[in-house]
Amino acid sequence: MSVNSDQDPYARVYGLTGIIGSGKSTVAAILRNLGAEVLDADEIARFVMSPEYSGYPELKNLIEKVFKRFTTKSIFAEDTSLKRDVLASLIFDHPERVAELNIITHPAIKTEFRNRMKSITAPKVFYDVPLLFETGINKKVKKSILVYAPENVCIKRAADRLKLPEADIIARLKNQISIEKKREMADYIIENTGSMEDLQKNVETLYNKLA
Repeated sequence: MSVNSDQDPYARVYGLTGIIGSGKSTVAAILRNLGAEVLDADEIARFVMSPEYSGYPELKNLIEKVFKRFTTKSIFAEDTSLKRDVLASLIFDHPERVAELNIITHPAIKTEFRNRMKSITAPKVFYDVPLLFETGINKKVKKSILVYAPENVCIKRAADRLKLPEADIIARLKNQISIEKKREMADYIIENTGSMEDLQKNVETLYNKLA
């Protein structure tokens, strides 16, 4: 049975992913310059967790209800905005808490994604999702695309960019599927082990290949 793209917005998009330091954001920028529309799952997640989002009061109440038992600090500021550093500290290295947060936020993220897709007319659309395979979204999109560099290279890039110890980057990756496994799972690979010119060429080659 064919997928009706009017009913299923995922059927219109290519899933773009990569680990921290792989160069995914750079690839997204190149794709935009080529004329593609790129939706960013992290940006959508930040939006639904801001007072500008219509469903924010309900999300705020749910987060307070679930997470206030883990801290004496306030999770929200006086203006109702989320204290992201506080929430991040509560879920870091606690997969079960991450799962609880996802249960709260993912329905809103999915709804916002669907709403944004309604107004997109670009011929090629990409959905930038860091946890594309972990969340199973790779099974919904047209094809999955991985921006690839060896993990040790990614870790060094990320540590240099963020001015953090490499151990901190390794800790962030601990609960994710390894980039080598993602390479096996992805439909397309964009190699990012050379120069910026090489990356530009690799992105353009794939972009022109995609329907």
